[in-house]
Amino acid sequence: MPTPIKTALCSFGMSGRVFHAPFIHAHPGFELTAVWEREKNLAEKAYPGVRTVRSLDELMDSAELVIVNTPNYTHIEYARKALEAGKHVVVEKPFTTTVYEAVTLAELAERRHAKLSVYHNRRYDSDYQTVRD
Repeated sequence: MPTPIKTALCSFGMSGRVFHAPFIHAHPGFELTAVWEREKNLAEKAYPGVRTVRSLDELMDSAELVIVNTPNYTHIEYARKALEAGKHVVVEKPFTTTVYEAVTLAELAERRHAKLSVYHNRRYDSDYQTVRD
């Protein structure tokens, strides 16, 4: 089996606890290595071996893939910093607040030869599937 992708979360709020960490932890292709928590150490308690970090810079040292699951207004800044650090990035929706920001990130990812994607789990909801069908 290939080496798991070292993956870090930018937060451990509801989306980190419910939508990201459990799936990253359960999938053998990923290794949850670090979580940025400003004050608490909840991720360490839930996932022994996961490192709690207190800054975005510290998070970058722990991962190949960074999940940007923070408030919308931080998406562009955190995704840009991760890409500039040579990381692959998944950004929660909304991806960015403007088309210009989205294009800027896409161009940066291309220049850095990094993967950039939007986390859009709602496409698997039954109502979306019904409309699609």
